[in-house]
Amino acid sequence: MNAYLLAGFPYGPVLLCLVIAVFELARQQVLSVSAVSAGVAAVVSAATILLRLIGDRHVPALLALAWTGWIVLPWSLGALIHVMGTARRNLIARTVVEERMRLAAEVHDIAGHGFALVTMQAGVALLVFDEEPEQARICMEAIRETSAAALADLRGMLDAFHPAPTLTDLVQQVRAGGLKVDVHVSGADNLPEPHSTAVYRVVQEALTNVLRHAGPTRAEVAVDRGDRHVEVRVSDRGVGASTQAGRGLAGMRRRVEELHGRLEAGPREGGGFQVVAWLPAPEAAR
Repeated sequence: MNAYLLAGFPYGPVLLCLVIAVFELARQQVLSVSAVSAGVAAVVSAATILLRLIGDRHVPALLALAWTGWIVLPWSLGALIHVMGTARRNLIARTVVEERMRLAAEVHDIAGHGFALVTMQAGVALLVFDEEPEQARICMEAIRETSAAALADLRGMLDAFHPAPTLTDLVQQVRAGGLKVDVHVSGADNLPEPHSTAVYRVVQEALTNVLRHAGPTRAEVAVDRGDRHVEVRVSDRGVGASTQAGRGLAGMRRRVEELHGRLEAGPREGGGFQVVAWLPAPEAAR
């Protein structure tokens, strides 16, 4: 680009290539790298304009200084998008880590004591199994009772962590994370179990994929209950995601197929990605 200007060619749209290059550099690279590169580009470009102005008295010298704006402005916009994207990814990662740590702590506190008792009773049973079968039987009964109590505590903890979910709460959480979501629910406000949970999980995983892969976009969630089936559709106009089935997509498909439903996922016409699930209506599934 600098050689083009020094050669005396006229100013024109071709110079936009520099603006686009600086913007993409700032959007994709860390700030330290993009800032240094943009600074070097600004200095070189300003020097190029000054050299060109030596033989062109009709163009004010202030143009050399103003020319740096073609570097600073696109770099600023690209850097802002990069920072926002990084903050978004860090928020998702931090939320996942905090949830895992909290869950691990609850499992340790609630079920750890029961599992320790089971281990101790099993050890005693192994020691006296041949010499004192009656004592071994008592130990085995204690293991059964302790494990049942620990399992009940664990289930209660999981229920406390995951209360009855609603699409309204889910959408509010996603919107708080920065994703705009349009929702349309028709006749599916009070679906019975397990349909309500299946619908919730499909929407949850699909919106999570939008947050991770689609980039800046708006998501659309539609849940329609018909006479024969319940249709769940989550779509966006983002950059799309890989069509390879990951764990999240495989989990959605398995949950839908357990209810004898069907799930399709892939790029949508006109750009973006969509997930569509058809579940038999609760009355039809009986």
